[in-house]
Amino acid sequence: MKSSLFVSVAAPIHNDADIIESFVKDVISVMKAEYENYEIILVDDGSTDDSAHRLRPLLHELECIRVLRLSRRFGLEIALTAALESAIGDYVVTLLPNSDPPALIPSLVATAQSQKAVILGIDKNWPRRPWTRRLAGRIFHWSCSRIFGLAIPEHTTHLRVLTRQAVNAVIQIKDKYRHLRALTPYIGYQTVRYEYDQINRRGRPRGDSFWESLEDAVNIIVSSSTRPLRIISLVGLLASVLNLLYIGYVIAIAIFKQKVAEGWITLSFQHSVMFFFIFAILTVITEYIGRILNETKDRPLYYIREEINSSVTLAHQDRRNVVTESE
Repeated sequence: MKSSLFVSVAAPIHNDADIIESFVKDVISVMKAEYENYEIILVDDGSTDDSAHRLRPLLHELECIRVLRLSRRFGLEIALTAALESAIGDYVVTLLPNSDPPALIPSLVATAQSQKAVILGIDKNWPRRPWTRRLAGRIFHWSCSRIFGLAIPEHTTHLRVLTRQAVNAVIQIKDKYRHLRALTPYIGYQTVRYEYDQINRRGRPRGDSFWESLEDAVNIIVSSSTRPLRIISLVGLLASVLNLLYIGYVIAIAIFKQKVAEGWITLSFQHSVMFFFIFAILTVITEYIGRILNETKDRPLYYIREEINSSVTLAHQDRRNVVTESE
C-alpha cells in the first residue's frame, strides 16, 4: 500500500545533461511505487550545457516534476536553498544526481517519520578516499569541534531528509554563506546518521579541487563562528603584553648597564614578530568585514530565470494533496 505522505525530492543540477534523464526516471519510478503524493524539484544552477533542453521532453512525459532555472550559477548550497523554499512536502529529501541512489528514499523517509528526526547521509566509502583528503577532513572537523565550537557531523553528504519543521527552520535563516552541514545541527532538531554506499552515474568522480575545498572550509568557519575573532583578540593581547615586558626590559638595561651594544638583531626580531601579529589580526578582521558587507547588502539569495512544470502536476486528477499521515 502506498503512503499518503507528501514527499518532496530536491536535486541541484549543474551541467548534468549526460545523466539527468536516467536520474529523473530512477527517482520517478521509486516515488510512483511508494507514494501517492510527491514532487521532484530540479534546480538548474546556471548550467552551460544542454541540461535544460534535456529536461523539457521529460516534463511532457513524466508527472510531478518542477524545474527552477536560476539566472546564473549561485552555488550548490544556494540551489538547495531555492529547492527547500519551493518544496511543499511533509518530508524533503535532498540528493545529488551523480552520487546518491534514489532507491534509498523510502527507507530514509520511513526512518525520519518513525524517529521524528532529520536524517543525515554518511559516506560509507570515506576510508577508501585518498589519504590527503582524509587528513584534511580530520583536521577540519577537529578544528571545528575543538577550536571553533561548530558541531558539524563528519563524512556527511548532501543526501538527507528534512522534516517540514526542519525545513521551515532552515529557510528562515537568510545568511548569504549557507552550508546545510552547519545549519542542520544549528537548528537543534534531533539527527540520525545513515551510512550508505555512494554511486557514480558517470563512472568518474566529480570532486572539488583543493582550493574550492579550502574556500568552502573558510566560509563555513567564518560565517558560522566568531571564535577566530576571540582567538586573534587573545593573540593580540598576548603580543601587547610581551611588547610591554620588552619595553620594561629596555628601560632596565638603560638604567643599570653602562654600555649597551647596538641591538639591531633584537630590534629586527621584535619588529618582525609585531608585524606578524598585526597582519594576522588584519587578515581575520578583513574576512569578517567582508562577510558583514555582504550581509548588509540585503540582496536576494538568488534569482529565478524560469520555472516550468510537468504537464501533469498531480498523479491523479481527483487528488488535492490531502494527506492522512502528516505530522
